Amino acid sequence: MEERLYISELIKSDLAVSSEKASIVFNKLQKNLKLNVSTIIDFSGIKSLTTAFLNVAIGELYRYEKKDTLNKYISIDVSTLSKLQIDKVKMVMDNSRTKYNSELKKKIDEVTLHGETD
Repeated sequence: MEERLYISELIKSDLAVSSEKASIVFNKLQKNLKLNVSTIIDFSGIKSLTTAFLNVAIGELYRYEKKDTLNKYISIDVSTLSKLQIDKVKMVMDNSRTKYNSELKKKIDEVTLHGETD
């Protein structure tokens, strides 16, 4: 099953700038992931897109899902983004991958070290 997710319709705005609106997108994407629904994110009609919005809407997904799962089930229709917006999306995705991979490694190291000292 596949769904095209029109961001402007979902958040009822052409401004994708607030973390509150981004949470709506995040929750929808999480729901689709749990149902194994492939989702194409469509930014048609979005006039303003901030990294604050993208960090919550997309970046936070890396905290809960593996990169491979996200690549399998979520795609972005880049034809609906400007060059600057594409750069913002790439930056947020790269930063999120790095951040959450580092956090996971740290947690694994803590568990391993804790287990060895007991």
